[in-house]
Amino acid sequence: MSEQQIDNLTVDVEQIIENDPQLTKIVTPTDDWTYWAKWIGNFFLIVGTLLTNLSLPPFNLVFTAIGLTLWAMVAANWNDRSLVVLNVFLLGTVMMSLGQHVKEFFLP
Repeated sequence: MSEQQIDNLTVDVEQIIENDPQLTKIVTPTDDWTYWAKWIGNFFLIVGTLLTNLSLPPFNLVFTAIGLTLWAMVAANWNDRSLVVLNVFLLGTVMMSLGQHVKEFFLP
């Protein structure tokens, strides 16, 4: 097989991979701040969930709010509307609960 035939075959295979949705991979960018923000956000959300299960308010709400804020920022950077809506809505509900805890603390 000649080098030209190999090059043509390589181009054909690359076109097949690009056009077939089952063969393409979704790759999360690793070269910008969103890579680290999403993992740190996941950490805060996991800790917030564990603190909720241990009944440790308002610490659970603080950790959850930080995680949701990071994920909302990542979603906005990725222009992913569904993730933005989800995280902003959840952040709003968590902030309402956190506000209630602050209110009860200062105004018993």
